[in-house]
Amino acid sequence: MPANPPFDRQHPSARTAIVTGGTTGIGLACAQALVARGYKVAIGARRAGDASVQAEVQSAVGRDAMLAPLDVANRASVNSFMASVRDALGDPTILVNAAGIYHEAFLHNHSDAAWEDQIDINLSGAFRMTRAVFPGMIGAGWGRIANIASTAGTKGERGYAAYCASKAGLIGLSKATAVEGAPHGISCIAISPTWVETPMMENAFDRIATAQGISRAAARAVIAGSNPQGRIVQASEVAAMVDFFCTDAAPALTNVDIQINAGADW
Repeated sequence: MPANPPFDRQHPSARTAIVTGGTTGIGLACAQALVARGYKVAIGARRAGDASVQAEVQSAVGRDAMLAPLDVANRASVNSFMASVRDALGDPTILVNAAGIYHEAFLHNHSDAAWEDQIDINLSGAFRMTRAVFPGMIGAGWGRIANIASTAGTKGERGYAAYCASKAGLIGLSKATAVEGAPHGISCIAISPTWVETPMMENAFDRIATAQGISRAAARAVIAGSNPQGRIVQASEVAAMVDFFCTDAAPALTNVDIQINAGADW
């Protein structure tokens, strides 16, 4: 078996990490964990140009992290973001695809726009970012790509056709990336949480509260009670898995979908 390349033995500060959708929720928690590990971190998000968002991110992760506009659904935006990262921090060897959206809609009245948005951001966006970082990772002989998928990628649910399809595709993309990257020291995994307490979940609280005529606190309890553990997964739990994966502690951890599900299958 060949020895690990010299890059593997470098200090974390020599490695550059990208986190998409890193201004809130799971993405922000991942950025915090990677900054704490000592990596140079670039956060990309559509709202990165908003002064209030910049202040919130700096407060959460510190001023050392780079924050730049990124729309993963737009190839020109991806190219511009990548050029900025390379100029400021060097070639990235860690990528966390955390950018994602969802729209609730039943199939009989599901718009093309809602379908295309979710596929383009949740799945095609991860593909665009992976394609952009792959050559640099091959050159380094080392890389880590973590795709934030969902338990929805392996279990269907009414009202979530596009979301389920996009996350199922993301799991498939992760597996193909892992196989293609393996000879080059590049590992790729999908991480599939169940409900995670993030700003995106606020919509679910509102929907359940309205549908059942209950308070938002009661709606939160409904979601928590749907998991066997009786609790809602926290973004920091997902970030802890990403943090471990991005170290040299588990070089064989690749080509797998890891569920962080509190015992639930959705």
